[in-house]
Amino acid sequence: MLKQIITLLFLNIHFISLASNTVIKGVAKDFDNSELSVYIYDDFITGTKEKIGFSKIGNTNNFEFNIDINTIKKVELAIEDKTTWFFIEPGGIYNITLSYSPELNKGRIYDRFLSLKFNFPAPTELNQLIAKFNRKYDDFISTNESIFLKRDGSITPKIQEFEQHILNEFKAYNNDFAYNYAKYTIASTFNSIDISYYKSDKKSLDKADIFIKYLQNNSILYNNPEYMNFFTAFFNGEIKKLTLQLHGMDITKAINEENSYNALVKTLEKYPFLENKELLNLFLINGLKEIGNDKYFNQKNIISILTHLKTNSIYPEQQKIAANVITKITYKKLAKGSNAPTFKLPTIDGKEIALTDFNGKYVYINFWASWSIPSLREMKIMETLHKQYKDKVAFISICTDNDKSKIKSLLKENPNYSWTFVHLTERELMQAYEVRTLPTYVLIGKEGEILRFPAPRPGGNIERPTEENIERVFFDLK
Repeated sequence: MLKQIITLLFLNIHFISLASNTVIKGVAKDFDNSELSVYIYDDFITGTKEKIGFSKIGNTNNFEFNIDINTIKKVELAIEDKTTWFFIEPGGIYNITLSYSPELNKGRIYDRFLSLKFNFPAPTELNQLIAKFNRKYDDFISTNESIFLKRDGSITPKIQEFEQHILNEFKAYNNDFAYNYAKYTIASTFNSIDISYYKSDKKSLDKADIFIKYLQNNSILYNNPEYMNFFTAFFNGEIKKLTLQLHGMDITKAINEENSYNALVKTLEKYPFLENKELLNLFLINGLKEIGNDKYFNQKNIISILTHLKTNSIYPEQQKIAANVITKITYKKLAKGSNAPTFKLPTIDGKEIALTDFNGKYVYINFWASWSIPSLREMKIMETLHKQYKDKVAFISICTDNDKSKIKSLLKENPNYSWTFVHLTERELMQAYEVRTLPTYVLIGKEGEILRFPAPRPGGNIERPTEENIERVFFDLK
């Protein structure tokens, strides 16, 4: 027993020693006194991101954030609704400048991006190599666009020529991550051509060729997004296709009737492209994600099999992915009927307003910011809705700006905005309400239960014909 404890302590110390402090610092132009949020991609099968913290941007526009990592990670930085991303390596120091260009974001009302500049770029640094490849790849696609459009396989020799040239070049940089980023981007290009398991002509590659070249006997690169993008695209819908074949009935039986991980693995092992156990299990996790909400499969059993993988897989990365898939499938937070997160927030007069103050009345909440054009534009429609439905629905506008005076300015310019305005002082509330874009709307019932999340926007179906009309929802409220 003592020997086991000593061994465990040694392993923990060794693991900790592998983690290195990585620094992200620099300047965010014109974002003084704002908040920089930092996210790391947890896995590239589900696209799950984890918020690992934030940094306050000072009066001089400076910021700094420290993180301990033990492998290359894709990191996303967000200021307000604007984002950018890059790769960080253990022990790296990233001195960057962030800025926002209205011209580059012209026409983008949502999901706007920050411009990113590395202040002291080294030519062989990972992000510089990625950028170099992306430029060459874009040029290749642009130059050969007309041949791609033929969709007859005639582009294959050109892709092969480009691949040989680019991989020879990137091999010389001695950076495995950048090399594989390029390799699997090109693999996805082959996969995007109309292919099958059988060759239709001598020029094109069939699916078996691509599998042998890029997946068979190759390591699974969990932290490389281009590998995982290729993997999910290559096997997209494959598990469902297998179940529709005569010999695939065993797969459906293993899930729906036997609820057995072992039975499912046994039937999948019969396929030659799943001889590798690690690859088979990742294929299984990805496939279960795809059919997790398919009415022809028992969701409870799918979750049970994923739970087995989360608990017992010998591959730590797959344990994490399985856990994220379970979360995606079973997610019920803010579902209809669930309790709305409570809050107490200040008005511009210093009074505190609580959600419970409105018990017995429907509540329509919007999270907004002064820099969000849609927020300000939709307030005009909210003014009309408030006049018509204020006896039935309480309107609460939560300002997410750091500066409380933004509310005063808005109300001074719009004296007819006579509903409740409060200032966000609890940053965790945005996480509780899953606010990822602004504006975000929520409709809450008379007993504090979620009725709609996200709720339809004011005038939503005017600009978005497929979106439900919130006025119709208000009208139908009992």
